Amino acid sequence: MLYIHPDECIDCEACVPECPEKAIYPEDRLPEEWAPFRDLNATMARQTPLVSFPAPRRGGSP
Repeated sequence: MLYIHPDECIDCEACVPECPEKAIYPEDRLPEEWAPFRDLNATMARQTPLVSFPAPRRGGSP
């Protein structure tokens, strides 16, 4: 399982369509029933190793 570090996230939303479980939401659109997972994500993100890779290029950007 991957977690999104809230202090490292730049709010680009590139991860949203990549999640096969459709479990990633922008902060302002997080469903109320998923709110308890916000704190769990923050806690776990700080305890797990950082995984980093470049986002795919979109629209023919160099």
